[in-house]
Amino acid sequence: MIGLIQRVLIDHIEATQGEAAMRQLAAAAGVEEPGRRIDTDYDDAECLRLFEAAGQVLGLDREALMALYADIFVKWTLVHYPMFFQMADSAQAFLARQPAIHASMGAGIRDAQLRARVNDKFRIVEQRAGRLVVEYRSDNGLCGLYRALFQRLLDHYEERGLCEEACCMHRGDTCCRFVMHFEERPA
Repeated sequence: MIGLIQRVLIDHIEATQGEAAMRQLAAAAGVEEPGRRIDTDYDDAECLRLFEAAGQVLGLDREALMALYADIFVKWTLVHYPMFFQMADSAQAFLARQPAIHASMGAGIRDAQLRARVNDKFRIVEQRAGRLVVEYRSDNGLCGLYRALFQRLLDHYEERGLCEEACCMHRGDTCCRFVMHFEERPA
């Protein structure tokens, strides 16, 4: 898991819950010092344990945690990487760029195999006006996070849409496939 995901989560826990909660999170996740480097590919299992522990610390179920995380992530990204939003005039345009953005975050990883693993997690299958289909392959199974980010980006761009998960690795499929529909904005 690219370190940016963990960093945003860890920074939020530390800023809102304090250092003691951060130590509790690390202990519950079974990590001595959670990784915050955005140019590092951390163990997927460690990242999943951090998310699970964050849900416990915050008293949130997985869906609520993913919705909160999506909000925190978008706000953090708007501050630190505003260009990602400036390059896209809609949620669909942003999500169409997301695989390239994800790959660019992994560009600093020196190990070619790990870098390829980051690059191969997302793939655009279909793109046309009002419709985008993206495949996601990852052992960490954070498809709930992708669905939450879809909704949060709709909110950011003041749009409406629908995301269907046609395939899901949690159901035994080889990938998660998100079929996203975007309503036209009123003129």
